[in-house]
Amino acid sequence: MGLQTCIVPVLSFNYATKSYARCRGNYAGQLWIFLCVYAGRCDLLRFLSGAAAPGFSKSSEVIAIGKNAFPIIGASFIPAVFSLMTPVFFQAIGNGKISLFLSVMRQICCLIPIFWLLSLIDLRFTWFAFPISEVLVGVTGIVLYYKEIKRDFDKGAA
Repeated sequence: MGLQTCIVPVLSFNYATKSYARCRGNYAGQLWIFLCVYAGRCDLLRFLSGAAAPGFSKSSEVIAIGKNAFPIIGASFIPAVFSLMTPVFFQAIGNGKISLFLSVMRQICCLIPIFWLLSLIDLRFTWFAFPISEVLVGVTGIVLYYKEIKRDFDKGAA
């Protein structure tokens, strides 16, 4: 999360000085860094799911749930890059409404209802709420990002 905090002033400065190409480049670079870090976390969770589960409980039932849940939650890390970074981008360029919209969409509008719907099928499926929510918000964020790029950034492609 420190990477998110560090990129805000860089994006804000470049946006304010109308250095739109640098702003896009910095954002793209930050996405690649996030993708690498989160891909590593995804693999770590997938490979350590059997070893990490006993750290939460000694119960064999909880360990079995963890072995199932960790790889699914880990799969949500890659789309989470976009659902976490796009609100940061909009915050950095001064569009707090879209930033807030994406954050609320991620935590409240998608994750909770999807958990509930999947729990109606079977509790084992609730873990899929994480990747589904991240994909929905990530795609929405990317669409809004490209609309912003088209509207503002193409005006002064410096």
